[in-house]
Amino acid sequence: MYNCKRYILGEAMKNNVEKEKRQNPSLCNWVELFVILLAGWLILSGIFELKFIIYGVMTAGIISLLCFRSFYMKGVHSDRYYFLIHINPIRLLIYFLWLLKEIVKSSFSVTWNVYRGKKSLHPQIVWFQANYDNPAARALLANSITLTPGTVTVDIQEDGTYSVHALTEGAKAGLLDGTMQGKVARLFGETIDFRVLDVEEAEENRKTARLIETTVTAKKGLKRI
Repeated sequence: MYNCKRYILGEAMKNNVEKEKRQNPSLCNWVELFVILLAGWLILSGIFELKFIIYGVMTAGIISLLCFRSFYMKGVHSDRYYFLIHINPIRLLIYFLWLLKEIVKSSFSVTWNVYRGKKSLHPQIVWFQANYDNPAARALLANSITLTPGTVTVDIQEDGTYSVHALTEGAKAGLLDGTMQGKVARLFGETIDFRVLDVEEAEENRKTARLIETTVTAKKGLKRI
């Protein structure tokens, strides 16, 4: 009984520390969000009179102050908190241009294969693991895959296992060579363990993810007692 209480107290203290970290964010992160919102205001309005610039500064400042804490998310595998829009703009621009090129290439490839008929299409589900800690990296990879014609992200497991529908063999090969996964990792400054999975490994990871989810739910229930 004593050990149980000590465990619960330890978990509560740990959660309080994490909450304090999240409630004391960096001023630089607020400035990042403020600059992005102000730039968006100026670009979308297209008006650069002093009066409207002052309105934009006030609006961006108030919204940033109210919302920037919600841009913090806890790491998937660590206790670190990430500011989701904290990305090197030069690296982001380079990645965006590369992704745009891949979208154009895949568009022509898929169009050509559809034109050739059913014999050129090989729809299938493929699996790979890319264990990003930053939730934004996970989301960006999933959306990049879906934006690229010929591939659609179906599911992401807790351990970083991605299930993806590939329309052609070319789309499958381009996805599983690890290029996109590596570029996303470099964009967010992470080192990942990328590997292609077969059906058995993907199923085993799915079972493990369900077990982890059940354990976490049980721990939450214990904290409420």
